[in-house]
Amino acid sequence: MRNVKEFISNLAESVFSHEALNNNFYTAWMAGPLDLPRVEIFARNYLVRTNNTSTMVALSFLSTADVLARVEIVKNLHSEFGYGNPAKAHIVLLEGFLTQLLSRLAGRSYQLSELERLPILPTTSQFVVEQRQLYTHSNERMVLGTLLAQEWLAYSMLTRLYEGARNYRHLFRTLDEFHENCEYFYVHIGEAEKDHKEQAIVSANRVCRTDEELAELKNGFDKFLGITAAFWRGIHEEMSKVRTAA
Repeated sequence: MRNVKEFISNLAESVFSHEALNNNFYTAWMAGPLDLPRVEIFARNYLVRTNNTSTMVALSFLSTADVLARVEIVKNLHSEFGYGNPAKAHIVLLEGFLTQLLSRLAGRSYQLSELERLPILPTTSQFVVEQRQLYTHSNERMVLGTLLAQEWLAYSMLTRLYEGARNYRHLFRTLDEFHENCEYFYVHIGEAEKDHKEQAIVSANRVCRTDEELAELKNGFDKFLGITAAFWRGIHEEMSKVRTAA
């Protein structure tokens, strides 16, 4: 019988060596500013992906009957919705940041509805479908393994996205204005995602006792890493098709 806490901790930390975090998209995003068409591809697909985050967390609540695991998931969900303040809901903060960034790149007022002219990438559609399948799986350990992967990826994903966002500081009138529009990143990096990581660890520990149960947890974890890696790969490949203006 494996040490449950040690196994789950090691599993969570394995995200740092996976393509889901070490990939060509992040490399390109952090290397320097991208043009409007490439940022639109990112924005279109990242919004589609992120729109489902709170729903997936809610589904993980339904998947387990363990009271303490449910408590940790509710904490996560409460954070996603801005602790009761709709203006601070994470998806609202993301939409605000993308609106400001795209407007500055376009040199005009940009509406996020304009992104709808772009197709949703097949890898993004695949991510959405398979993510829901994982979160509605009948095995609670599969679901909480998925949540563990999502939350342990999230903090590092957002630090990478923020580092790339810093490439666009020059588009804002002042440094303060830039930071005022980056609250989406700060609420995650400063507190939320660090809490979510620990909450996911607690939930996973609550439902695993045997090697078989740990294997089920790992199955959900690995599958989520796989679809996440494919999601970012798809965005990078699509951005690579954009011809650079002369």
